[in-house]
Amino acid sequence: MTILTAAAATAVALSAQTSANAAPTTTTGQAKAQVDSDRNAAAAATEQYNGAQVQQQALQKKVNNLQDEIARQQAVVNKEMAVLGSVASAEYRQGSVDPAVQLMLSTDPTEYLNRASDEDQINSNQAALLDQLVAQQHSLAAEKAEAAQELGAQQVLLKQMQKSKAAIAAKLKHAQGILDALTPKQRVEVNAPSGGGGYTPPSSGSSYMSVSDIDLSGISATARTAMLAAMSKVNVAPYVSGGAGPNVFDCSGLVMWAYGKAGVSLPHYSYSDEHVGTGVSYSDLKVGDIIVNMGGDHVGLYAGNGMLLSAPHPGLTVDIQPLSYFGSIVAIRRF
Repeated sequence: MTILTAAAATAVALSAQTSANAAPTTTTGQAKAQVDSDRNAAAAATEQYNGAQVQQQALQKKVNNLQDEIARQQAVVNKEMAVLGSVASAEYRQGSVDPAVQLMLSTDPTEYLNRASDEDQINSNQAALLDQLVAQQHSLAAEKAEAAQELGAQQVLLKQMQKSKAAIAAKLKHAQGILDALTPKQRVEVNAPSGGGGYTPPSSGSSYMSVSDIDLSGISATARTAMLAAMSKVNVAPYVSGGAGPNVFDCSGLVMWAYGKAGVSLPHYSYSDEHVGTGVSYSDLKVGDIIVNMGGDHVGLYAGNGMLLSAPHPGLTVDIQPLSYFGSIVAIRRF
């Protein structure tokens, strides 16, 4: 009995010590705030990735054009060198090669012009051909230098993309770690859409507003087509970084895809959406207008009644939520 009593006392002491050293229990509200913060940060990093990708694609197109121009100019230079070579061959068959022609065939024909003492050293045809060759070689060297510079910029953007991608993965991993430590009931509560501005989500579904409540009257045919496309994805298509449809989306990917259905080509980048279409004021808001907010990190389509149809962040599907949830408006654009 003495031994058992001692063992029990020890167990109680250890239990008390463990409780004292244990980390404070995270409330559902705290977990939700952290998970939402991580997911919003991941969504912001996604737009940084999208922006770098858009720039990288533009640079790639420019580099491709430069390389085509370099190849064209190289062909011209090669042709002109071949002409000089034929002149040299003809003179060789006649017994000697004019020193002027030998110099023109040197690796640096500019040297010839610098050393030529007077115009009598070369005939007019040779002088014209050499001038053209020198100009082509200078142009070719400039194109090669520009291409090298653009390729360097490309490498910088690729590193930026990798950094943004790593940030996305880190934030989502941290959020998932928090979710894994919760009960199934808590996970449901944490994954529910956040209600900014005092709004609370409905008892069923994830949206604050039904697509059937969206009034499409009085808007352009372009905006109507885009809205119908986006509305078909509400509560269906999940947020995925880099997603641009038809079944997964990030915020700018959804807007790009929806307006693409209306024949409008948009960039896959929320910051670029600040400049598309025509700017309108908040007082003139109409359904289908493109709204950029969260400092430029988010973009969606106005659904009316103070609501935004968008792909909010990882963990949610395309949704309709209060504009107030997404902070101040940066730009409103219309087609």
